[in-house]
Amino acid sequence: MIRKLVKIDPLTGDYAEVDKVRLKRETHELLNYIKQNIDPNADENEIWKWVVPLCESVLNEAADLPIKFSKLPLQHAIQEGLLPRKFSELYSSFSITISGMAREILDNVDVNGVTYTYADFEA
Repeated sequence: MIRKLVKIDPLTGDYAEVDKVRLKRETHELLNYIKQNIDPNADENEIWKWVVPLCESVLNEAADLPIKFSKLPLQHAIQEGLLPRKFSELYSSFSITISGMAREILDNVDVNGVTYTYADFEA
């Protein structure tokens, strides 16, 4: 882990950048789970339609990061508990990382009127 100073988005309170090392690791884990456990021909939640392309854009470094949590796919399916438990766990962690949500609150720092915080990122 490496501790770094990260700008805070004043509108959302989330990090203005994401932990790209963690995001790639979580993306690989999520994509591997989907490929091994979700049948694309019986995918009633459209995971292959929405989540797989998002994962691929992350791995190809084409995603515009961070992505607002409210813009992530499968919101309704998650709220209704319609997804497999293991997928939900992996997707939850992925969602936190890709949206730049803070996993823990450390000290905030004001730099010329801009709020930053210390965050632990994977190295």
